[in-house]
Amino acid sequence: MSEQVVKIADSWATPGALGLTGFSLSTIMLGFVNMGIVEDALALIALSIFVGGLAQFCSGLMAFVKGSTFDMVAFTAFGAFWMSFAYILLSPVAISTLGLTIYLLIWGLLAGVMTLGVIKLKARALICVLGLLAVVFVLTAAGAFLASATISMIAGALTLILGLVAFYTAMAITLNEVGFKLPL
Repeated sequence: MSEQVVKIADSWATPGALGLTGFSLSTIMLGFVNMGIVEDALALIALSIFVGGLAQFCSGLMAFVKGSTFDMVAFTAFGAFWMSFAYILLSPVAISTLGLTIYLLIWGLLAGVMTLGVIKLKARALICVLGLLAVVFVLTAAGAFLASATISMIAGALTLILGLVAFYTAMAITLNEVGFKLPL
């Protein structure tokens, strides 16, 4: 009796494109809100729950199926961030300044550690995304803790830049799959 080996083809799409798209669109809107350009937070809340949250979380589950621990942790964790952030915005109970500061610093810690992973991978675009994300979390925390409109404005501008860098990265991954040669 001979043994047969059955190989299952990996037919899953690249989860990073979906995860970064969800992240980038929500981050761009957050930048506009944090800079005071958009005053209504409803669009941010909707993007946070469904695009930054759910879509990014789903891409983390796709990464799990593909066996990519790094992508799974990054996308499910930051997808959960967006959903928890939406909860903070919707909650009838206000978060304290110290609570918000620690919340943001915890996420900044995760972004900083994840930056080490992409440095090891030499993934330049992702180094920019995660490195900027860590800086944005720390600056946003500082702006909240110090009640500094100036720091918050700088953090908002960097948030918008971060969103645009993440959007470029997501679209480069997507378009390169159909024949473009955009640098990553």
